[in-house]
Amino acid sequence: MWFIGWAIPFIIGLAIWAILLLVIPPSFLTRFIFGLVLALWLLLMLPIALWIPAFYSSIEYIIDIDSVKGKKGVFWRKSVTVPFTKITNIDITQGPLQRIFSIGTIHVQTAGAGGPQGTQSELRLLGIRNLDGIKDATMEKVRSYTVSRVEQLKENVAQESDSQILERMLKELTAIRRALENKQA
Repeated sequence: MWFIGWAIPFIIGLAIWAILLLVIPPSFLTRFIFGLVLALWLLLMLPIALWIPAFYSSIEYIIDIDSVKGKKGVFWRKSVTVPFTKITNIDITQGPLQRIFSIGTIHVQTAGAGGPQGTQSELRLLGIRNLDGIKDATMEKVRSYTVSRVEQLKENVAQESDSQILERMLKELTAIRRALENKQA
């Protein structure tokens, strides 16, 4: 799909240059300038054609026990980990070309990310097949992980006495106060 996105402007550009070279009067200077600009344009398009497979091979996604992880990048590597406890929503987008190839993008969103459908998503999984299956499996892990964590917290709280709970709350509030005082200082 990325090669098609590259090939369309490449072919259109070649066609425009061919037409211009046929239409413009055949002086040496005009043909030289157009030939030079064409060579520069080809030098720009060649690295993009080499970058596409390198970028594609750099993409890694992992749905782990407690998080979704993604890595990508040729020159600058970007690595993102989104814990299940932070995931609030998972969206799917598919453009017309993506639908032809039966692929799409999954947007993993957290409470801190916002905006219309994945524009500010925490992690974007590109070029994914079986979009609904991966989305449903991930959301099921999010739900089960969240439910098990809540049950564990309820169990821990049920085992504590009121005085232990209040003591733990006091320690936490004291730690917050110290952090705020240190930040102000």
